[in-house]
Amino acid sequence: MKKITLIVLSFCLIKIAYAQSPKNLSLIGTLQFASQSLSGCWHYNDTTGKEYALIGAQNGIVIADITDPSNPIQLFQLPGNSSIWHEVKVQGDFAYAVSEGTDFSGLKNGVQIIDLRFLPDSAPNKFYKGDGIIANQLEKAHTITTEGNYVYVNGHNITSLGRGVLILDISDPLFPVFVGSINNRYSHDSYVRGDTIYTSDIYDGLFSVYNISDHANPILLATQITPGQFTHNTWLSDDGQTVFTVDERDWTPLAAFNVSDLNNISLLDTFYNGNFPSNEVHNVRVKNDYLINPSYGSQVTLADAARPQNIIEIGNYVTGSSLCWDADPYPNSGNILVTDYNTFYIFSPTYLRACYLEGIVTDSITGLPIVGAGIEIQPVAVFKNTDYLGEYRTGYADSGSYNVSFSMVDYITKQITVTLNNGILTTLNVQLVPVGTGIPEITDGNIKIYPNPANDKIQINSIEFPILKWKIIDKSGKVVHQSEANSKHSKQVTINISFLPAGIYTVTMNGTEKKFEKMFIKN
Repeated sequence: MKKITLIVLSFCLIKIAYAQSPKNLSLIGTLQFASQSLSGCWHYNDTTGKEYALIGAQNGIVIADITDPSNPIQLFQLPGNSSIWHEVKVQGDFAYAVSEGTDFSGLKNGVQIIDLRFLPDSAPNKFYKGDGIIANQLEKAHTITTEGNYVYVNGHNITSLGRGVLILDISDPLFPVFVGSINNRYSHDSYVRGDTIYTSDIYDGLFSVYNISDHANPILLATQITPGQFTHNTWLSDDGQTVFTVDERDWTPLAAFNVSDLNNISLLDTFYNGNFPSNEVHNVRVKNDYLINPSYGSQVTLADAARPQNIIEIGNYVTGSSLCWDADPYPNSGNILVTDYNTFYIFSPTYLRACYLEGIVTDSITGLPIVGAGIEIQPVAVFKNTDYLGEYRTGYADSGSYNVSFSMVDYITKQITVTLNNGILTTLNVQLVPVGTGIPEITDGNIKIYPNPANDKIQINSIEFPILKWKIIDKSGKVVHQSEANSKHSKQVTINISFLPAGIYTVTMNGTEKKFEKMFIKN
C-alpha cells in the first residue's frame, strides 16, 4: 500500500541525487513478466542442490528454477487470485502464500500451502481458510511470516480479531492449526525471532513488540513510533540489539532503533537511499549486518549497518522506473533475488565494510557543539549533518583520500583531507571559527594584529602611533598578561602567547595619545 504525505525533517541536509552507476551489485539474470506486475519473492533450496525462486505475480505464485542464475527458467504458475499483492515465504519443504485478492467462488481464498518436495516436476498446493473458531473465515491477508513451527498471517480480513496477526501451528505443514492472534492493531507485516514478534502497525505509525512464548496469549512489551508514522516493515539485526524499520512515505528514511532495553527504545540513525532519496525503502532485509533495501524509484541498495548508529550505503542498482518491491538475500547461492514492476532480477552482491568517519563539530570560541553543521565528503557528494550534540557520523563505500568540508551559517567553512579505509573508524573532531573572528588579519584604526587565529605569538603593527604598553584580557575579564615596550618610538611589537590556553582574548594598547582594543583568537 502507498500513502503520500509531507513530513518535516530536522537537522538533516538532503540534496537531490541523480542515478549513479551500479555499485557492488552485479546483474546475473532476469525473467520478464510483460503482462503481470510482481510483488513478494522468496527462495527454496532442495536436497540435490537445486535452487528455486517463488515469485508473487499478479495472477498467482510463479516457481522458477534458478540453479543457473544466468538462465532462470519459469517452471509454472500456480492458481491464484488476481491482485498486485502476492506475498510468499518458505518454511522447510513448504511455501505459504497470501494475497489481497478475493475469489468469490471461495476456492482460492486464505493461505495457499505449496508442497515443494516434488520440484521441478510439480508443486501440489491447497488453500487453508481457517479452522476452529476462525473456520472458513480467512479470505485474504497482506503479508505472511514463517518461523519454526509457526506461520504468522498479517493484515488478514477477520475484523473480529482486529486484522492483526493470526498465529498458526504448522507442526503438520499441510494442516495448519489456529492457536492465537494479536488483535490490538492492523498489522501490515511482522518479523519473528524466538519468542518475540515485531509487528508493523502501519495505520498507527509504529511497531509493537510482543512476547509470544505462549502463542495463545501474546503479551505486549513495547511500542515505538517510526519517523514517517506509517510503519511498513521491520527486520532485526543479527545480534538482536537493533530493529530496522521503514515507512511507506516519500522522503521518509529507514530507521535503526536500539531495542536492547525495551523500556528505553532509542533512535540510532536514519538512512536515505543515495539515488533518489525522496523514494523510500519498501522492505528492509538484514544479512550479516548488511541491509538489503528494495525501494521506490525502482532501486535496490546495500548498506553497511555493522555500526547501526552510522549506516552507510555500499551498493546500488537502478532496476526500473517505479517500485522495486522485494528482495531475498538468503538463498544458498548467496545471490539476491529481487522483484520490480514486471521483472525478476538475480544479483551477485559484493559485501564490504564501509569506511567510517565520525566526530564532533564545535565553536572554536565557546567550545560549544554546533547543531546542524554540514559535512560533505568530496568529490563523492556524501552529505550528513551534526546532531543536537554536535556529533556527526558518515562515511563512504570505497577507501581513499577525500576532501571533507565542514560548514555552517555564520562560520568559516573548513576543508580537511582525510584518508579513509574499509572497516576502519576514523575520528575527526573539528572546530569552526565564527565569521568576523577568524579572518587572517584584523585592521582597525591603522592597528593590525596577525596571524589571527594564532598559535605561539601575535604581532601588532601600528601605523599611526607608537605602542607604549599592552594588556591581554581573557573572556572573563581577567588580565592574563601585561608588558610595555623597550622603546617609546616602537610601532611594532611581538607578544609570546604560547602559554595561553585556547580561547578568545582582547589586547588593549596604549599609545602617546590614544588607547585601542583588539580581539584575537588563540588556537
